[in-house]
Amino acid sequence: MTRLWTDGFEFQDMIGYCIAPLGSVQIDTTTKRSGAASAEFGRSGPIDSGWFSFNPGTVSEFYLRFGLNVTNASGLLGSWPYIEWRSGNSTLGYINFVNCNQVSIVSGGVRRDTGTTPLFVDVWYLFEVHVKLSATVGVVEVKLDGRSILEASFSGNTGTGTIDIINFYQIYSGLGDINTAFVDDLAFNDTLGGVDDSWCGEGKIIVMKPNDDSAPLELTPSAAVHHHLLVDEVPTDSDTTYVEGSVVDEEDMYKLTPSGLVDVDINRVWTEARTRKTTATDGHVALITKAAGGAEVSGGDKELLTTYSLKILGAEELINPVDSNPWEIADIDLIEIGPRTR
Repeated sequence: MTRLWTDGFEFQDMIGYCIAPLGSVQIDTTTKRSGAASAEFGRSGPIDSGWFSFNPGTVSEFYLRFGLNVTNASGLLGSWPYIEWRSGNSTLGYINFVNCNQVSIVSGGVRRDTGTTPLFVDVWYLFEVHVKLSATVGVVEVKLDGRSILEASFSGNTGTGTIDIINFYQIYSGLGDINTAFVDDLAFNDTLGGVDDSWCGEGKIIVMKPNDDSAPLELTPSAAVHHHLLVDEVPTDSDTTYVEGSVVDEEDMYKLTPSGLVDVDINRVWTEARTRKTTATDGHVALITKAAGGAEVSGGDKELLTTYSLKILGAEELINPVDSNPWEIADIDLIEIGPRTR
């Protein structure tokens, strides 16, 4: 394992995240750092708790990246959000923002260090956080906008054990607070595997949707139209349009809308879908990626539920499997993707 989580909220849903039951958490398509969407979370009173979290796995050391934009932080304390690393319900540490919104590290319930850069509302900032849990040689480090000099850091007792939750949390600090923030371009690395085992670095995430049929086209369409027109909506329209299969190893393949990218490095590609099974029996799907001139690459069999409530991911590919070179824009513009029943 290396990269354990990558998300830009391009499917415009919060599937895969735990969300405050009474909170203000939603997708926003106006304020975003890249692509077409971001996750908005806020709090405007003492009841509606604005938070969302994800479980990247269980690790004792990690690197986290996220873009953050605070568009409204008014009230008694002008509350910017907390970003917590937790073991279950126990918060082992977090960063938040104090004084003139400088980033600050809290570990073991004690404020350990505060940065020197004042931050402003309605601006996208890129944060990277490195945490190593240890009673003696623990580390918390924070980078701002990719600068090599750390914005804030602490070495010492950062707690023991492991973390399994990253939580984005907006507090309510007093009467009249209206606190709203946006997160985009998430990434989370562990320290294993020799790749993606350190700082995540700059990264922006876009989606390329199906725009034409390819071959094969073995799945049954919900309407007598081109298959790609039934699977290109974002967010998903549930059972309004779809393709389906009842026989193992039936497959559809689609071409993609060109990326429109210029002068960028492409670090990874993957296929993603929202799908379900129709009966409460075993049902699986595999998502397929095919680079031009290459063979199909399966992301492995993914077990389904009877609802569209799972984030189904295909294989994550860091290089073009055809020539083992870094992806180029022309490469990804020719990728074909599709689902295979399993």
